Amino acid sequence: MARLSVLGITVVAVIAISVAQAVDTSSTAVEAEGVTVTGEATGSLTSLSPEESAKKKTQVPGAFTVKTTDDMELGRASNFEDLLQRTPGVFLQSENGAEVSKISIRGSGITSEDEPLGVMFLLDGLNFNQGDGESVLEDFDVAALSHAEVFRGSDAFKYGALTLGGAINLVPLTGYNAAPFQVRLEGGSYGFFRSDMSGGAVQGQFDEFGAIGFRAREGFREHSRENTEILFADLGYKFSDQVENRFYLTMDQTNRNLPGGLTKSEMENDPSQANPLAIAQDWNKEWSYVHLADKLSIRTDEIQFDAGAFWFHRDLENRGFFSPDFREGIEEFYSDNFGGNLNVVSRHELFGEQNIVTIGLSPQFEDEPSVMCCLVSVRDFDEPTDSQSLSIAGT
Repeated sequence: MARLSVLGITVVAVIAISVAQAVDTSSTAVEAEGVTVTGEATGSLTSLSPEESAKKKTQVPGAFTVKTTDDMELGRASNFEDLLQRTPGVFLQSENGAEVSKISIRGSGITSEDEPLGVMFLLDGLNFNQGDGESVLEDFDVAALSHAEVFRGSDAFKYGALTLGGAINLVPLTGYNAAPFQVRLEGGSYGFFRSDMSGGAVQGQFDEFGAIGFRAREGFREHSRENTEILFADLGYKFSDQVENRFYLTMDQTNRNLPGGLTKSEMENDPSQANPLAIAQDWNKEWSYVHLADKLSIRTDEIQFDAGAFWFHRDLENRGFFSPDFREGIEEFYSDNFGGNLNVVSRHELFGEQNIVTIGLSPQFEDEPSVMCCLVSVRDFDEPTDSQSLSIAGT
């Protein structure tokens, strides 16, 4: 029996060695042909990647900057000042430390008071400004952005003749370049807290991205607390490699206490105090906002076609100083903005040379009824006034 066991082990070992040698011989004798796999990453046609935006530098004569969120994400990512800091020719200032209230490109918009004015803001090439030219940047969450395209001076004419002061095109994240799930928390002095949660995905021809954010702060001064909740989402559908449609949704609400102004002596005595009337009369600014937009993009080697439409609604109440003799203490208004964008870029050759022709149209209409109130206890409102504005820009 022992001999049989030894014999069996010897046979198995010999067979194993023979098989191993055969495998080794065959592997060295046969040479497999090399296979090279190449591919091109797919992305959105409506929302360009930072790399695609950077290619525009070969077409824009100098005054153009692509500002990504990479630097911002290394530190505070709270507002547009964090995103656009150190951008050449761009000056930013905040009146409350929470959001930018003044943006100037090469001096344009430097005299704006409560909201940025003189600079055109766009969301994927669709107008983000109100019909009167103002923009409220609290209505967009920088955490939902991929990058910003900054056009200085006449280089912004791509978006119409009304953009001489410059334009900033905000490019949001999509399902193609967003993280599947991400949470960011920030905290700081004066009770500052910010949280953002976002995620994106690609499912067949659909891609989606969504972000929800919350921001709160007590403020350096008394009666300067504020909080903001904001939701952004976009949904894209690719009909083919050359045609894509994308829908955008933005919703937010802000509640901000206003501390009011101080005299020089009051400021020197205690700069953190509020105007006594601001507390007694509860000066405050609050609004809610809804923004809907849709964009269709067609891309070929020779033609770039973009068409879009948008509507946004704002309901705002601004409570300031009021008395029977001053009938502008409390203002309530709502505004509706309707508009669209049409942009065609042709790259056909002309006389044997490369030629780029851009044709565009950007009509926008704003309706803004407002009323004034003087006595907060009685809520005695004046007759409503209705202001309307129409802007049409073409290239």
